[in-house]
This record gives sequence, C-alpha cells and structure tokens, in this order.
Amino acid sequence: MTLKKWKVISVIFIFLLSALFHFIYDWIPSFFTSLFFPVNESIWEHNKIIVGSFLILAIIEKIYYKKRKNVIFAEAISSLVCMILVMLIFTPVYLYILKTNDNMIVTFAIFLIAIIVSQIVSYKLLNKEYNSRLEELGIILFVIFFLINIIFTYYPPKVALFYDFTNKIYGLK
Repeated sequence: MTLKKWKVISVIFIFLLSALFHFIYDWIPSFFTSLFFPVNESIWEHNKIIVGSFLILAIIEKIYYKKRKNVIFAEAISSLVCMILVMLIFTPVYLYILKTNDNMIVTFAIFLIAIIVSQIVSYKLLNKEYNSRLEELGIILFVIFFLINIIFTYYPPKVALFYDFTNKIYGLK
C-alpha cells in the first residue's frame, strides 16, 4: 500500500479511534483511565483523544513501515499540529460563535480538518529520511504530551480552555 493511501486510511482510523476514546473514562471511570482519556467535556481534555489516537497509529505504522526511521517522530509532530489546530480553531468558534453551545457538525468538521492537515504533515515528514535518533525524540514528545495532559487534568488552570461548560467543572472536580 502506498503511503498516500495509508494516510487517507489513517485519517479515518484516527477519527474513529477518537470517537471510541471519547467515552472510555465514562465507561470505566478510574485513576488509570483518567490518565489517558478525557474526564470531562473541556476543550483541553480532548487533547488526550488526539495524543492517544496518534500514538496508536504511530505504533501500527512503526510495525508496518519497519524500514522508515522517523515514524514515531512524524506522528508526534502530527499530533502536536492536530492539538494546536483544534485549540486555535475550535476554541474561538466554541466560545464566541457557538456561545458554548455544542454543535456536533461544527465540532466534527473542525476535528476532521485538523486530522487531515496533521496527516499531510505526517506524510511530508515520512517522505524524508532523518536521523533515527528522532524516533527517540518522538517517544519523548509523546510522553511529554501525556504528562502535560495528566497534570492539567488534576491541576487545571481556571481558564475557559480547561472548563467543562456542560458539567460546569474544571478537571475532575
């Protein structure tokens, strides 16, 4: 399978896996699931969905594309791009246009656009050969992304990005 076809499948895979990850904490509420899956409906908590989905994709790609030296790095950067796009696009739309009223069509459209753009970035990175040490950097980036998300789950700043307007809470409180 060509890398281009794989990236199209990856967009669908990430989108579907994200839908599954969205509900894991609701189905199995525990300390462990709170580390890796969103505990509320805040914009920030949804970053766990992105990081987790991209990490699973990176592992699958690493197995499938054994000869490529930069798979984990490419997906780590790609997940960062997706998180940034979602926060930069969705946050103002949700807060100022939708006035904190959820609109699933808008939410899904923004998320899908962010995934597509991030997989284009991944495609570009995978077409270049880098030093294999970048894989280690990719692993470190995924760990950092998860650690930051975990810290903000338990110690969220009191700003709109971390506020669950549906349940009127920050983090797990």
